Amino acid sequence: MWDKVRKVLYKACEIMELLMVAAVICGIVVAVITLWPELLHYWNNRMSEGAFLKYLDAVFNVVIGIEFMKMLCRPNSANIIEVLIFLIARHMIVQTTTPQQDLLSVLSIGILFFFRRFMMMTKPDKQQRVPNIFGAMRVAQSKEFQEAVIRAEQEIAGERSGQEPFAEEKQEEEKEA
Repeated sequence: MWDKVRKVLYKACEIMELLMVAAVICGIVVAVITLWPELLHYWNNRMSEGAFLKYLDAVFNVVIGIEFMKMLCRPNSANIIEVLIFLIARHMIVQTTTPQQDLLSVLSIGILFFFRRFMMMTKPDKQQRVPNIFGAMRVAQSKEFQEAVIRAEQEIAGERSGQEPFAEEKQEEEKEA
């Protein structure tokens, strides 16, 4: 019985999420429509000091709204980090900030990019994997790997000197056969 109640509540939450996405879409459409008067205002006042920043603020609002909608449609950590990156970038570009705040914003964006990259590398459905450094060290220490490296070095040295690589080994194999 409790499982049915949980399923019904989960379904209700999904429906409410879709309703919120629809509300965000309506807000984005209105914001895009209001960009045109902002563009005209910017064009008329393009020589004034803060006109471009005011227009850029309106554009960033639309971009952040779109990213927020993507986050609602597919809530995962990568989308959340993208929204945070845009929010920090908007704050740094549009607002008047001190050099310390700019440094903190740049460091924050760098940390978010690092986390985003790390999450992409460790995602189970991606081709990229975090290298198993200890496994690689174990393989590099194995006797077979070291012998293969020695043979490859001898082959390269033989090619440079004009000799046929592994000529001695071939002769030994022919004698045994």
